[in-house]
Amino acid sequence: MIAFTQEHRILITGASSGIGEAIALRCNALGATIIASGRNENRLASNKAKAAFPERFHVETKELTEDMEALPLWLTALRKKYGRFAGLVPCAGVSLVAPLREYTRQRANAMFDIHFHAPLLLAKGFCDRRNNIGKGASIVFMSSGGALARVAGLSIYGAAKGALMTASAVLSKEYASQGIRVNAIAPALVRTPMGQGFLDFISPEAKEEEISLYPLGLGEPGDVAGMAAFLLSDAGKWITGQTFVMDGGRY
Repeated sequence: MIAFTQEHRILITGASSGIGEAIALRCNALGATIIASGRNENRLASNKAKAAFPERFHVETKELTEDMEALPLWLTALRKKYGRFAGLVPCAGVSLVAPLREYTRQRANAMFDIHFHAPLLLAKGFCDRRNNIGKGASIVFMSSGGALARVAGLSIYGAAKGALMTASAVLSKEYASQGIRVNAIAPALVRTPMGQGFLDFISPEAKEEEISLYPLGLGEPGDVAGMAAFLLSDAGKWITGQTFVMDGGRY
């Protein structure tokens, strides 16, 4: 059975919508104290109002790509405010569908900043011994099926998510001695604003073809939230260094 106590503090970025929102609400409903971060204060406040235990749902607005080198210090400041963390789930992200002819270093850097550099800098702060509970602490990175799919236009986005997947496996070795588990989830197409943005970008014919590739249908945010909660909880205490592909049979 998955359950948390109020001492199980989890920082979730990108918690204003989509998968991040679903993970924040699910873990809170299971008893955890959530520090929900995002750019949209109104959406975060709305999610707090929906929380099963709103007194354990704290809101922190943050633009992660501004002053990125200070992200570890930001996490330290949050620890001083709320207490040591048991979990970290960096979910903030944006999609990009662009063919090679539209490749620029600026676009690539933007993708790597939000999908790779920011999560690792947050993990750096989290893995500071002063900021986590030690044994039982868990990081769940949000990779993507886009790192595995041979889908035209996903080279930049997929590369950033693939780099995160590799880093997750390596960090699991680096921090196992501290009792910190590090895993990743790689969801395929999920019914979120980002997922819908991808479907709206491609042609109606391509959309129909893409959806047909999912024998179990498209994913829901709650599907991913269930896996994240499992990995953050003691139920997943013997699991580290893994990437869990959630694709409804797509790949």
